[in-house]
Amino acid sequence: MNQNEIIKVSEMYPKAFKELDISLIDNYFAENATKTGFIYDYDSNKWLDISTVDVDEIKQWVLSYNKDKIMPDSKINIEILGIQDKIAVVKIDMYWAESRKGCDYLFLVKENNSWVIDKILYQSILQ
Repeated sequence: MNQNEIIKVSEMYPKAFKELDISLIDNYFAENATKTGFIYDYDSNKWLDISTVDVDEIKQWVLSYNKDKIMPDSKINIEILGIQDKIAVVKIDMYWAESRKGCDYLFLVKENNSWVIDKILYQSILQ
């Protein structure tokens, strides 16, 4: 069980958003990947409703999220929470924008001897 490969694949998730690079989604996400979670709206001081998007919507989000360079060059904390033969769970804590931290749990699966991100569960972290 190669932890380095799991970390590398996990790093491609925020990198795709930072670099607006959907090829990273094509290469490191499962064909039917989804992203589900909660975003806190700091302007209205409330949580938005739960949102689930499919891989095509993830790609659209990747293409637009960091167009204005809102993602800071800050440390990304990646922690492997568990690894089995065919599944792994990784926790990522990072700043997605200035003073806007998020916690993402990545659920990876092993397909054709390669790890890919299958599901993401996320939420804003209030500070």
